[in-house]
Amino acid sequence: MIRKNSKTFFALGLSLSLTTVLGLFAYHSSAAGAGALMFVQGPSTAVCQQTGQTVPAGYQDSNFGLELQQFWPNEPVSISFTLPDGRVLSPVVTSINDMNSLQNPVATLSFNGVDIPINGLDGVIDMPADFPWIHLANVGGDYYFPFPATNKWAYGCYTFAAHGMQSDRQVTSNFVVAPRIGPAPNPGQSTLFVEDNTTGDPSSQQGALVNIFGRGFVANELISIWITAPDGVVFSFPYQPTSSNIGSFSVPFQFNANHPTGFYAFTALGNLSGYQVITRFNLTSRASLINGWSQLRVAYPASRNGSQGTTFELQGKRFNPYERVDVWMTLPDNAVRGLPSQYADANGEFFADVYLDERLPTGEYDFTAKGASSGFLTISTFQLSSGGLNVPVPGPGYTVNTTPAPEVIYSNDVPATGTNDTLGPPPQEQPPFISPFDPIF
Repeated sequence: MIRKNSKTFFALGLSLSLTTVLGLFAYHSSAAGAGALMFVQGPSTAVCQQTGQTVPAGYQDSNFGLELQQFWPNEPVSISFTLPDGRVLSPVVTSINDMNSLQNPVATLSFNGVDIPINGLDGVIDMPADFPWIHLANVGGDYYFPFPATNKWAYGCYTFAAHGMQSDRQVTSNFVVAPRIGPAPNPGQSTLFVEDNTTGDPSSQQGALVNIFGRGFVANELISIWITAPDGVVFSFPYQPTSSNIGSFSVPFQFNANHPTGFYAFTALGNLSGYQVITRFNLTSRASLINGWSQLRVAYPASRNGSQGTTFELQGKRFNPYERVDVWMTLPDNAVRGLPSQYADANGEFFADVYLDERLPTGEYDFTAKGASSGFLTISTFQLSSGGLNVPVPGPGYTVNTTPAPEVIYSNDVPATGTNDTLGPPPQEQPPFISPFDPIF
């Protein structure tokens, strides 16, 4: 019998203090057959790639306005944002610029007497608990709020959805986050080089250690460094180095498997001189070569195509008896998420039920399994499609789950692995997992 999972999330309305920016352009969209209206205000316009229509647009680190009309008086309305890659997230989490969305909570909500951390987007993993944004319309059925687009928002076209929880009215509209176009920064006399620590090339594979070398800044000034990912998301360097007496600095940076592939832009800014210089680095994926005669298949759904919110059953066979099997998942952007290691049974077989929710992008995925002692490596491909435009809103009796996705919710060796931790680099780049008990041969 296939085990289904009903992982859902609950949240109260979260009030954020924001500076209102008056939108210069507005666009409204109505729900099909319902009559509810949504108006989006932004400082510019752009073409939405998904629809071909010209819609309001804005920039990272600025606000946009969202106005709803013609809902029921005082009814709770849930608002959700669908990102360009297909993830569906709540404004509760997209409004927070988080250095690490799993370990540094910036606020909490109380649910059933338990304080649950509210995290935001860290620009790399982006796996906060997806608490719904729920607020009441006024007596006229209207609602307005100025939402922020932080620098953790990727460039591209977003779909905003509002759902009346009593009237069941649904309305959507689009909004584009575009790159700012302005004068080129002043590099002064500064230069910046980013190179692989081993080869010296401005490109390498996931897992690479790279060196960042800057020269030509003024003496003993703080240097701000930030990194722009291929999709436009910006994340900060962990600290600010100080230049030497002749204006140079040198710092390392580690690209792990959580980073998607593509061209990254490194920017260095001298805090005293104002010199700002940019250079680029190409990150590629590590090859996984099929080896041996083991087999991995997605047993459920039968079509190997499921929507967000589906539990996929993964089955492996022809591994060595009782060997540890490391499992990981490659996302459509080639970022990698490690899954808990599994242990084969006496016949070299295992299964694991993996739950994929709305926080993961849509597109083609790979499951990869590698036997720790046999070295056998096999891959199975599947498709994840949209599960809808709304962040799930659970009913009474549900508990809050803050476990990041993907999550192994059931397997043949849960007592042995004892964990559902799913983040980090793929298992072959980690120390071997040690189970609470090892099989005796």
